[in-house]
Amino acid sequence: MKLAAAARALNSANGMRHAPFSLAFLTDRRRIAHPELVLRVLPPGAALIYRDYDDPRRAAISRHLATISKRRGVLFLLGADAALAEEVGADGVHLPARALSSPPVRCNARILTASCHNKDELQRAATAGAHIAFLGPVFATASHPDADYMGVSAFKSLARDAPLAVMALGGVTPGAARLLNGANIAGFGAIGAFSPD
Repeated sequence: MKLAAAARALNSANGMRHAPFSLAFLTDRRRIAHPELVLRVLPPGAALIYRDYDDPRRAAISRHLATISKRRGVLFLLGADAALAEEVGADGVHLPARALSSPPVRCNARILTASCHNKDELQRAATAGAHIAFLGPVFATASHPDADYMGVSAFKSLARDAPLAVMALGGVTPGAARLLNGANIAGFGAIGAFSPD
């Protein structure tokens, strides 16, 4: 899988701040209705971050994905719900940017990640105890077609100065990943790159 190789290359070139994984699939049921299909192609050591916050079947789906992830050697992180994450045996918790309120939340998950879009959110993620920030969108993305993206230069600048490990998010492809090599860039997360379309 070219995506995994590109992510591993970023993580190994990172230097100081390594992350516990270099590639993550972040769910979005509007784009990929069956995340378990992506689990079939995720390499061991990658992460699946289940974010579908308003899904009425969230607890059952979380249990199902946690079981499959464990079997495949994929880390399973649950978005925004530390109690459910503990209940299903998740490897960690993912905080959406809106959860990085002031004062920031504290979570004692084994792995804690956060979505960030700017310097202030990176600082709040670090204060909350996050190990990794998914920073973006770096490139134009189908997930948020109307969102401004930061581009490579701004992304690298924010990542270099970030107080925690940073992964690129938003429009990242294996080809685009080559542009992201630099200090403190530990890999990337993706949604659409895993889409069968």
